[in-house]
Amino acid sequence: MSERNPHRQTAMAWREEWTGKLSQSELLDVLERALDALWHRAHLSLGEVTLMAIVDRVLHQASEKYPHFAALKVETSGVHLGALRESAPALDVALLEESIVFLVAELLRVFGALTGEILTPGLHAELRKVKGRSTDEKGVKV
Repeated sequence: MSERNPHRQTAMAWREEWTGKLSQSELLDVLERALDALWHRAHLSLGEVTLMAIVDRVLHQASEKYPHFAALKVETSGVHLGALRESAPALDVALLEESIVFLVAELLRVFGALTGEILTPGLHAELRKVKGRSTDEKGVKV
């Protein structure tokens, strides 16, 4: 019997808007905006040191399943994608999409578990605001 995971459901619903429509670079843009939104919302309640420790641990766990996440760095200002951007063109788009959903859902789950779900409504709302950007058939961003 599978357990209901509202964080995974939220991440999957968020993904529906952009799945299959974005390049690797655009997917990293979406990931960066999502991580920034979650970081800023959680920072209000958790503070810098606690937030960095939580995010670092989640990134470590995510990189065990998706090794490309080992390139992400946690700093006082948030998560930086630096080296991942350099290797992104070699990543399979579907795998990258899957890994982004996993990472975001896991962050939401851990934040929720550690705060008695107090942050959950606000974090889910922030994630829903993060939109994917794609291009039309002429290459124009829409």
